[in-house]
Amino acid sequence: MTAAAASGLIRASTSGARARWVAWSSVALYVALAGVSLALELRFVGRLSPLDIWSIAALFACGVIGALIVSTHRTHPIGWMFCGAAVSFGFSFFAREYAIQALVVAPGTLPFGQAMAWFGFWADMPGIAVIALFLPLLFPDGRLPSPRWKLAAYFAGANVVLAVVLTMLAPATYADAGYPSIRNPIGLDRYAAAFDTIAAILQPLLLVLVVISAAALFDRLRRADADERQQLKWFAFAGALVLGSFLIQAASRFVPSLAGPTELFATLAVTALPVAVGVAILRYRLYDIDLIINRTLVYVLLTAVLAGVYTAVVALFQRMFVALSGQGSDLAIVMTLFVLATVFTPIKNTLQERVDRRIKPTSARTIAHATSIDDLLMLSELHDRGVLTDDEFSAKKKQVLGI
Repeated sequence: MTAAAASGLIRASTSGARARWVAWSSVALYVALAGVSLALELRFVGRLSPLDIWSIAALFACGVIGALIVSTHRTHPIGWMFCGAAVSFGFSFFAREYAIQALVVAPGTLPFGQAMAWFGFWADMPGIAVIALFLPLLFPDGRLPSPRWKLAAYFAGANVVLAVVLTMLAPATYADAGYPSIRNPIGLDRYAAAFDTIAAILQPLLLVLVVISAAALFDRLRRADADERQQLKWFAFAGALVLGSFLIQAASRFVPSLAGPTELFATLAVTALPVAVGVAILRYRLYDIDLIINRTLVYVLLTAVLAGVYTAVVALFQRMFVALSGQGSDLAIVMTLFVLATVFTPIKNTLQERVDRRIKPTSARTIAHATSIDDLLMLSELHDRGVLTDDEFSAKKKQVLGI
């Protein structure tokens, strides 16, 4: 190795170590900010909501996945985006809890309460923008699908900057957290109507940008190779969970009993997104996504079918008891559960068979085997044309087959 090569290797190693240090430091900063936020909440509320703990843990996963990506690919934009998003959310948690403590719970005990309240209004917006707008544009290799997507990226960035600036100056309160007395200290109250008008235009525009960013994934899919298709499947699976959480949240307005499960499902979906991105980029068990999608479809369909069977059979047995004895009976539920236990396995096997026809789990070994066959066919053709000698063909064949 030459002196120049050795020097370059040392610089690369040092740069990689520095990148890892910065990435994991951002995770440590998030843990510190989130930990203080939980401590403040515990101090003035007296208890911690399990959902709050889940939310903190979900965003912790975002930071950890980002640091793992940076540790392996130190210049990968998505790794740094996740690290930055974790710090953004952590500072938002801290600023809001600090402001509530300083301005409402124990006024005057902590300094800079108004400043922290101001940060709390907008500190999480960069993190939201990274995940909702730029992650679909850059996944999985950290580059845009093609140069024509630059305009969408610039437009998204400009809208995020505009939204953050407007939030910094808009008259607003912490009413959503139950503290309407905490107001934006630099909110321009005299222009409240103008801010409302701009927000009415900007919010639908941001939703359109989210849809455009998602469309970049379909554009990338058209040119994707086998590995990249698997990466996109991981992202699509997590994205489907996030979309499902929004749909359940919308349904909870009409079915109040869904309100509790909605928050839990949303937290699980948010956790699944960074995990799926990490698996896709780090390529750990990349080809397991087909099996996961397969099993998810089977059990979602199974749950729906069993729910329908349960409703129909309970109604049938209750009608029978009313016809025979003049009143309903709890025995109808027991008999229904017996019916469900009887039909569970046949229904599951039938659904599994039908789903397998559509989505058959693919393993990395299968892909590698197909690649080996292609290589052997190419070598055979070169041998037939006389490009490769018998000895060269034999040696290459052993290399491909690993023998």
